[in-house]
Amino acid sequence: MSKFFVITGEASGDLHASFLIKEIKKILPESRFYGVGGKRMKKEGVELFFHIDKLSIIGFWEVLKKMGSIKKILRSLVEKMRSMKPDVLILVDSPGFNLRLAPFAKSFGIKVIYYITPQVWAWGAWRLRGMYKNLDIAIVIFPFEKKLLSSYGIKTYFVGHPLSDEIKLVRNKGEFCRIHRLNPAKPIVALLPGSRKEEIKRLLPLMLKCARTITNKKQDTQFILPTISGEIETMLSPDGAIKVIFEETPDSINCADVAIAASGTVTLESVFLETPCVIIYKVSLLSYIIGKRLVKLPFIGLVNIIGGKEIVPEYIQFSIRTDEISNRVLRILDDRLYSENIKKELSKVKMALNRRGASKNAAEIIASEIRAIGITKVSKKDSDLFRKTVKKNEKRALFAKFD
Repeated sequence: MSKFFVITGEASGDLHASFLIKEIKKILPESRFYGVGGKRMKKEGVELFFHIDKLSIIGFWEVLKKMGSIKKILRSLVEKMRSMKPDVLILVDSPGFNLRLAPFAKSFGIKVIYYITPQVWAWGAWRLRGMYKNLDIAIVIFPFEKKLLSSYGIKTYFVGHPLSDEIKLVRNKGEFCRIHRLNPAKPIVALLPGSRKEEIKRLLPLMLKCARTITNKKQDTQFILPTISGEIETMLSPDGAIKVIFEETPDSINCADVAIAASGTVTLESVFLETPCVIIYKVSLLSYIIGKRLVKLPFIGLVNIIGGKEIVPEYIQFSIRTDEISNRVLRILDDRLYSENIKKELSKVKMALNRRGASKNAAEIIASEIRAIGITKVSKKDSDLFRKTVKKNEKRALFAKFD
């Protein structure tokens, strides 16, 4: 029986990890899973040490404010790895935390596998050295990542993007509209402020302001807000102008004519569903200044990065103008040719990513690695050196800057 630790710090990672775990259990049915995640991982039978709410933080300043609690979680997980001795540590996204955990696992003789690796092609290339030292294998979801990581000597597999399998439509647009009392003949705009609390607090008020502007110019527009949290309703006015829809994000995006979306995984969902969107994003001033210096890419949205050009409009930090965003949304709604051109470009990006069976492919790689190499622990012949190595790693990680 294999024992897995699976660690992620955000909602998208929880989703991807849950599909991976499901596939691993098909191949290795006696496996046990423990870790950090959300309700989707819990549903797959993972015993959670911490919920993703404790780690789902965006921005440099925001992380610094919660550094104390993050370090406590890190210490706790290190002790759990030390005492429980899992066979495999699977890290899913969340590099600011996960890359601090990897050296400990190596010290304990635990196999380290990174699924959905840090986006070192965007920024943080210095992480590659640590990844080379501390990872047994990397499993990547973008084709160009394999070439990059392999060039640094990291054993890397490309499996495709998991969203191509994870996005499952339950209802067609007509049925969705009937159930949620929407008129399919009238425009529908989806508001997608992200899953992290900080994102929602910063972006939802801007989106609501856009919604009011759009309504003033096009009164029959309908607005939907798909979410997984009931807390979001407290930020809305009680007039019912925004229809909150729980646990139906793919169907909501598919139903919408256009979305106003936070930069992140949700923009890729719009790609796979070929729904035009307008991207907005805002972080704290300090986080923005630091990020501006570190990130050298011309775009922030994955759809534009992969496409190599601005396929959908982006409004970031100081460029955010709710009137301009509203006008872009209205143009997509009113200008059919403009909307169709965006959909064609989204389709091209979708084809580049649409390798089916990503979670299954990743599970088979993990299972084959375990069977081929076997699960062996590091010898404790030199126990003093072992303890020194662990202590050194702990000190380095606990006092390092998180991002």
